[in-house]
Parts: sequence; structure tokens; C-alpha cells
Amino acid sequence: MTQAPVIGRFAPSPTGDLHFGSLVSAVGSYLEAKCAGGVWLLRVEDIDPPREVAGSSERIINDLHRLGMTPDGAVLYQSSRYDAYQHAINTLLASGLAYPCACSRKDLPESGIYPGTCRNGIAPGKEPRSVRLHVTGDSCEFTDKIQGLVNDSPAGISGDFIIQRADGLYAYQLAVVVDDAFQGVTQVVRGADLLDSTSRQICLQKALGYKTPDYVHPVSY
Repeated sequence: MTQAPVIGRFAPSPTGDLHFGSLVSAVGSYLEAKCAGGVWLLRVEDIDPPREVAGSSERIINDLHRLGMTPDGAVLYQSSRYDAYQHAINTLLASGLAYPCACSRKDLPESGIYPGTCRNGIAPGKEPRSVRLHVTGDSCEFTDKIQGLVNDSPAGISGDFIIQRADGLYAYQLAVVVDDAFQGVTQVVRGADLLDSTSRQICLQKALGYKTPDYVHPVSY
């Protein structure tokens, strides 16, 4: 039986120059893919214009090239993928797995966990602001190559989480899931500060019928 090739990726946000923590993730993802005889992709997560720093995308790419990490294929820019994100949201809305929400941040309880206020419809007189994924109370279990067995409950971390923001921009959780599936990514190496995002992303993968990649979360620096 032939084993599927490893497809890894590094996906920086252009909010500044490449720093040590990001470099650890870049090197880790590159080596994991290459040592397995796989391919390594580069994706620029430029979907939050207010936070972007002009020229940082180019500097990050140039730094990676200078350090010998050249992607196997063209760089994918998330700013070119809005149609794909909207299609995913439309699919989730049509299936009842996502819903419009009128709540703002000030409406959240002190815990920050969304209680599902708009899950069964928006109250009269209010307008939709964002779109949220309907999260069940089920736990999400996965095995991380470094962290070991992880058992998280998205309902206890965030509740129904936002997949399209009130300003119309697409949320990180949605975009990363759609693009990992689009690029055929089989292995995700990133800092441990993103470990608690994994269960939410697995929820989205299941809702959209995508495969779940392997995860590797080294300690963040």
C-alpha cells in the first residue's frame, strides 16, 4: 500500500517581519515535510488588512529564500481566496451548521464563551453582524506529534465561534481550514499558542466534509 505524500505548509500573517517564533514554525514545517520526502508550501494569510504591515509579505518571503526554504509551488495569498471562503459560509448556512448573529463583543458574558443567543434566530429589531458556526457540546480528541493526546471541547473554549466578522472579513479559523483542504495539506506544524484553535478547526473540517491533517505544535517562543 503506497503511503500518501506529506504536504506541509508555513502560513505567516504579514503583520510584521519574520520573528524567532515564526522562524521556528517555518523550519519545523520545512524539515518535517522534507524529511518525509514530501513537499512544502507557503501561504500568506493576508485577510486582515487593518493589521497588515506594508512590505512585510515580501520581506518574509525573501528571508525564507535567503535561509534556503523555497516553497514547492507558487505562494498562495489568502486575499485571492474570498470567493472560496464565501462559498464555504454559504454551504454551512444552507445546511444549518452556521447562522447569522447580531451580538457584539459587549454582549458576551465575562467568560468570553458565546452562549448561543442568536442560534435560534435574531431578536426583533436587531440586524445581523457576523456569522457563527453552531458548535455542539461534543469533545474533540486528536493526537499531536509533540503535545500527545489532546482532548478539547470547542463549546467550552469559545462556544459558537465567528467565521465571518462584523466588518465582513473572513475569520482566521475558516480561512485556514478552507485553504488547508484546497492545498491538500496533510501536516500542520505551528506554535503551541495556536493549539487551542485546533479543535475549532477540526469542527469546521467535519462540517465541511474535509480531511483532518496531522498536527505538530512545538513550544512557542
